[in-house]
Amino acid sequence: MNLYLSAIGFSSIDSKQEKKFINAAVKQCIEDDLIVKNKVLNRGIAVIRVSSLTGIYIFGRFEGKKFIYEYHYPFTIGNAITCNDEIIIERHIDKESYSVVCDEAKMGVTLIFFLQNVMDYMDFIVTQKGFKKDMFNPDRKNLISRNPIKGCTTYLSALSLSGMILLPIKKNKISSKKNMEEQRKRSQLIAAAKEGDEEAIESLTIEDIDTYTRISHRILSEDVFSIVETTFMPCGVECDQYSVVGEILDLKSDENIYTGEKIYIMALECNNMIVSMAINALSLLGEPKVGRRFKGQIWLQGTVKFPLS
Repeated sequence: MNLYLSAIGFSSIDSKQEKKFINAAVKQCIEDDLIVKNKVLNRGIAVIRVSSLTGIYIFGRFEGKKFIYEYHYPFTIGNAITCNDEIIIERHIDKESYSVVCDEAKMGVTLIFFLQNVMDYMDFIVTQKGFKKDMFNPDRKNLISRNPIKGCTTYLSALSLSGMILLPIKKNKISSKKNMEEQRKRSQLIAAAKEGDEEAIESLTIEDIDTYTRISHRILSEDVFSIVETTFMPCGVECDQYSVVGEILDLKSDENIYTGEKIYIMALECNNMIVSMAINALSLLGEPKVGRRFKGQIWLQGTVKFPLS
């Protein structure tokens, strides 16, 4: 059972009901000829809309003209662009799904997220030089080379099973401008450090030490969430799970057309990176509003716009 179906409004569904729902959806898509096929690799996908901004992605393969279902996952649509120079895509061991690894320039860290548009990636691979159909043979371990792909635009989104709303930190225009300037300089230092600039590496190290020292002193008399405005940290054993605290920049209310459950779609700013996140209203503690903050664990997903060959 995919636990994150709860995030898009299926809070009461069990494994038996989920299987029945997916089988019915696959059957309907086959009858209505709604399955998009990659003719070279004989793979196919169907997208089931659950609300205006969420849905379920169904992946399978073709054996002759017969579509064989393999797996599904819930998703929400992201529209904020991330900053990266290149990405690396790797296949999961248990099924033909993929994780994307990219260096996010604004945060200066490596992000790993679940690839949403698998079929677009397959279409891209097919057009590359040296492509061999046997690369996608399930009996082979090294299915696809892990070569970096440059020139890709990525859009991040996320799903959350639970979370809470925090009050915002009071800010003024002067401090906001100062923070923006500091972030711009830090981004330049990170870019220089990637090129091997020793002075930039040293400056970033000293800055981190100073930040740690200031926080260590303030934490003795202040609450941690009044000091740390936003966070974005890996969480748990899954590489695409993150613990976040983010400011709500935009808020929309959606509804699952099958269950009638309310879904919140939030644009979160975490460490100067924007992520579109969906969460079931039943799983959220507190009332979300623009300007307030969200705290919780997310499953990070993303869509990659591959360069034209």
